[in-house]
Amino acid sequence: MCLMWQQLGAFFLKELQLLRRDRGGLIVLFVMPLALVIIVSLVQNNILKVSGARTVKLLLIDNDNGEFGQRLLEQLDESGSFRVTRRISDSSQSRARLEVGEGQWQVGVLLPEGLSQQLRLNAMDSVRQGFTSTPDTAAQPLTVEYFFDPAVQGGLRGGVSGMLQQLVARQVLTAQMDAFKKVLPAQIERQISSELGPMFSQVLSQHELQFNFPDPRQPLLQATQVRTQDGYGHDAILATSVQHNVPAWSLFGIFFIILPLSSVMLQERSYGIFPRILLMPGGRLGMLGGRLLAYLLVCMIQFSIVLAVGFFLLPHLGTDILQLNGKVVPLFIVAICAGLTACGFGLLLGVLARSEQQAIMIASVTIVIAAALGGIMVPVYMMPNSMQPLSVISPLGWGIEACQVLLLRGGVLRDILPQLSAMIICFCACVMIALRKLSHN
Repeated sequence: MCLMWQQLGAFFLKELQLLRRDRGGLIVLFVMPLALVIIVSLVQNNILKVSGARTVKLLLIDNDNGEFGQRLLEQLDESGSFRVTRRISDSSQSRARLEVGEGQWQVGVLLPEGLSQQLRLNAMDSVRQGFTSTPDTAAQPLTVEYFFDPAVQGGLRGGVSGMLQQLVARQVLTAQMDAFKKVLPAQIERQISSELGPMFSQVLSQHELQFNFPDPRQPLLQATQVRTQDGYGHDAILATSVQHNVPAWSLFGIFFIILPLSSVMLQERSYGIFPRILLMPGGRLGMLGGRLLAYLLVCMIQFSIVLAVGFFLLPHLGTDILQLNGKVVPLFIVAICAGLTACGFGLLLGVLARSEQQAIMIASVTIVIAAALGGIMVPVYMMPNSMQPLSVISPLGWGIEACQVLLLRGGVLRDILPQLSAMIICFCACVMIALRKLSHN
């Protein structure tokens, strides 16, 4: 047992020495994620060009259960931009905000009780006041509240907000026109009866029917965005390019540890060193454990530097600050699990690959595919419907989901146990397969 620990320490120091000598590899490991975080955060600051808005999931809480909600639902369907789920007479506004805050929906819309009836009355009063010389004070505008998933970024928020404002304005105009059609005949009849005599045609030609249209600055109904609540009833933090890109690209950088780890093992195999290591007492476990600790240490240093850049440097470059919300320790636990997963795959690749070139190609392609599927490059909710289920098989997807739960949705460590468990299981599976393969060599 003591011999195994000595070998583990020896391999740990040896791997650090090899990494220290490979300056080019160290530059790639540390400079690449920093460059990605800085460049992508600056490029995406205050803007996110959105395509494929058809994937936006909208929760409509229709406490009104009247014609307003039905018309709004029809218009949302006609726009082709939303997948709407309608709940009728669901009075739990807090529940809806929590569900949206947890990421089950990208946007939620709440229609208050009695909205349709009150809008009709307000529209009728507004039109009637238009025929008076001294209109009364405008009615207090009604409110349709809407709220977003904290992970939805600025571009999509602006697009959805603008569309909802237009739909609500269309509903107000429809209500006013309906009221106008009802009020106008009565007003014409009243004016004719009060002013026309035998020569009514002459009077009609000299008097025009006057109508003062309602002031558009005093809306009858307005759509108001409210803050989404996290799982603890607090206002959720809005997603920014920094809140997404810093954890996302730091995880992406962690997984590039696969390249040097697998390359070192394949170099030892090509130089004939690997068989000698396997002949040493406890060589397999000591070799894997020592290498694992060395490269995991590199991952943690890398992750720490990237977080420091997001917290200290990026605000000076004009972006928002990375808000850690007191979740530093859980974030590092996520990084450790992600690092273990990456190191486990690197060990497995170093055992199974036949050449260094093959390992580099497999690792690079696998990392990029995992990043694309996991929502690192494009958020999962913006992917085509056929692609979204595939995100659950990406270790990078597990990592970014855990970071979003911590940083955006107010989650704690127990809330990300499914993601952490998935990464640990993946790591254990890779190590077990690698050990089994080595035992047959």
